[in-house]
Formats: sequence, structure tokens, C-alpha cells
Amino acid sequence: MNLKGITIALLLTTGILGAQSNKNTNHYQEIVEKTDNIYDDLVKIRRDLHMNPEISKQEKRTSKVVAEYLKELGLEVKTNIGGNGVVGILEGGKKGRKIAWRADMDAIQTDEPDVVSFTSKNKGVRHICGHDVHTTIGLGIANVLSQQKEDLEGTIYFIFQPAEETFTGAKDMIADGLFDIIKPDEVYGLHIGPEASGIINVKANALFAHTKTLKVEFKPNTDEKELENFMNSILKGFVRNIEQKGSPWDIINKISDSKIGLTNQETIFKDYFILQGAGLITDSDKTVTFYNASFLETDIQRVNNIPFEIKKQILNSKFKDSFISIGYSKDYSGTPINDDELTKIASQTIASFYNKEMFKPLYGQVPYFGEDFIFYQQKVPGVFFFLGGSNIEKGIMSMPHTPNFAVDETTIKYGVQSFATLIYERANNK
Repeated sequence: MNLKGITIALLLTTGILGAQSNKNTNHYQEIVEKTDNIYDDLVKIRRDLHMNPEISKQEKRTSKVVAEYLKELGLEVKTNIGGNGVVGILEGGKKGRKIAWRADMDAIQTDEPDVVSFTSKNKGVRHICGHDVHTTIGLGIANVLSQQKEDLEGTIYFIFQPAEETFTGAKDMIADGLFDIIKPDEVYGLHIGPEASGIINVKANALFAHTKTLKVEFKPNTDEKELENFMNSILKGFVRNIEQKGSPWDIINKISDSKIGLTNQETIFKDYFILQGAGLITDSDKTVTFYNASFLETDIQRVNNIPFEIKKQILNSKFKDSFISIGYSKDYSGTPINDDELTKIASQTIASFYNKEMFKPLYGQVPYFGEDFIFYQQKVPGVFFFLGGSNIEKGIMSMPHTPNFAVDETTIKYGVQSFATLIYERANNK
């Protein structure tokens, strides 16, 4: 091609890319405007859900609110999936990628009093994990994208899941045929975190530390105290990098620290082992002695090797003749594994529209928490985010499962704007 031809081609290409960029920017602006228009209504929905919390497997009212809202938007709605699960299906005006968005709906049993004016009407039950906000953001995304239906390519699935707190809801929905009803190419979700309202955090691969409970069986031993001390010394030998003093909350409160927290590349939460509890128990008829221990480990390879390392040390000790068996009595692999490539794409997509200062990558793994979002990711590649909900100036701290948990409701707006844009861009990106 001659110079003139190359010049013309470059101009045409630049024009096409510029037009495409403008088109994408315009859609983001539309999403922002439409979110602003429904924000007050979304706050009302969130407060209604907060005042009427329902624990795992009892989310009947919540699922009804969700289903009716989705139907009013014109979505196809499936109910009673895996219990009280709801799925809304939004078919775009054109063919494209199929994207799933998941929100959980259940609340938690607690006798701690509510800290907001719109207090829970259900004694002993509160939304102190932010699922009322998750549900509201999911409904907001459905609302905004349903208004863009003609320009939307592909299909969007909105999964509203029960029983996340008991770590059973995702498995129940899947077992009840969720992936026969929907066929997503990708799945996304979020959880409220302790960062400032609107801050988005994400990282590729494991998002939480792996939690395990270990059980070792011995024949009754004449010196149980010595056996317990021996086993404790083995487990303590795995501890590394995080000083274990005080309660777990003393460690958790450090995850937002600017110097050692999760958003700092020098974080202490990159590579650690935390021993949660350990002890020896002899059954009532004194035929078997059990040593139980629970721990957190960031390295999955180490997780898998720990039983073999412990067994090796036992068999090289004076307790080898008393040893019966070793295993994980509880397989709680509750850490979402974010797809590496999708995490990069999603991060770039959100950062290109959203305020870059409000998008902060994570460099470590969150301790003491789990999420059953992993069960969707075992079927479909996906990404799980954290969305900040704190406002220190107003005394609002959105650390999940704390008695004073509260959320700055402006994060609802940020969540809808950013993630509706992500879903739109992914669905329309062939």
C-alpha cells in the first residue's frame, strides 16, 4: 500500500475507534444518569430489606420482593431454585456474550441492636454482612440494563441466591438445575468490604485464605497432656508471617491498614498460616482420642501437604503406635478463585470508565472469611469483587459481621454504575 493509502486507512481506523470510544463513553454516561434517577428508590428497597431480614433458607419475603421487581422490569423470572433462589433473565436486542451476576439475600442471627434508624423488625436477625445492599445493587443493575435492552447484545442472568451464610445456597441452586436454566460464559459478584464507599478491590486467583479443620485419631494414651503439647508444637511450626496475639478481629482490623493491609504491595497478608484453635478430646467410652485443629493457609499446595507432614512427624515420634488416622474433617474451601484473564479484563474495563482512584487492586488474601461464590466459578470462569461501604467521617464502618456494621448507602450508586457498565461492556464485546 502506498503512503496515501496508508494515511487514508489510518484516518478511517482512527475514526472508527474514536466513534466506538465515544459510543462506549456515551453508554457509561447513560448508565450513570439512569442510576441517579433510580437511586432514591434503590435506597428505599435496601432499607425495606434491612428492616425485614431473613436468615438462610427462610428468605421467602426477600425472594418475593426480588421476583416482583424483576417481573416489573420485563425480565423472565424463575423462582424457588435451590430453595428461595430467584433468577432473572434479560435478553438483549442482539446476540452476544452471556453474562451472569450473582447477589446473595440472607441475613444473620444476632442479638446485637441495630445501629441505624431503620431497624430490623425481626428480633434476633440483622443484615450485618451487607446482603441487603448486594441484593439492591443487583436489582439496580437489572433496572439500568433493562433500559438499554435494544443496544444490549447477548443475555444477562441475575442470580439472587439464598443461604450464603450457611455456605449451602450456591450448591443448592446448582444441584437444582441452575446451569440447565442459564448458560453463562462468565459470572461476576461482589461483597461489601471495609474500604471507603465506592472503592472497588479485586485480585486474580485466590481471594481468601483457605480454611481447614484437621482431625487426628489416636488410641487412648496414658499421657494425654504430653500428646496434646506434641501436636500443638507441630501445628505451631506451620505458623508464619502474622503475629497471633489477641482476637481474630485484631488481625482483621489490619486488612485496611495503608502500610500493611491488603491494598499495599508489602502487605502482611500475602503468605501466612494462622492457627485458629486446637485441642485434644477423648470420647465418652475412652476408646479413641481426637486431636482437632482449625487453621488458615494462603498456599493451596501447603494446604494439601499439611496432613502428610503431620503424619510423618507423628510416625517419627513416641506416639506412632497410638496413631490411627489423619484427615480433614471439614472441607471448607470457601475462597473464590478469580480467573486471571477475566480479572485483568474486568479491571481494565472498570478503570477505563470509573474513577481510577477508587479502583484499588489487592495484593493478599483475606483471613477468616469465606464465600460460596467459588461453586459458580467451578462451573464458569468469573470474578468476585469487594466494594467499600465505609464513611469514617460519618462513623460508618462496613466491616462484615461486626456488631456496629453499617453501610454508606452512596455505595449502592457506585456499585450499580460500575458493574452495570462492566456487564454491558462484556456482553457487547464479542
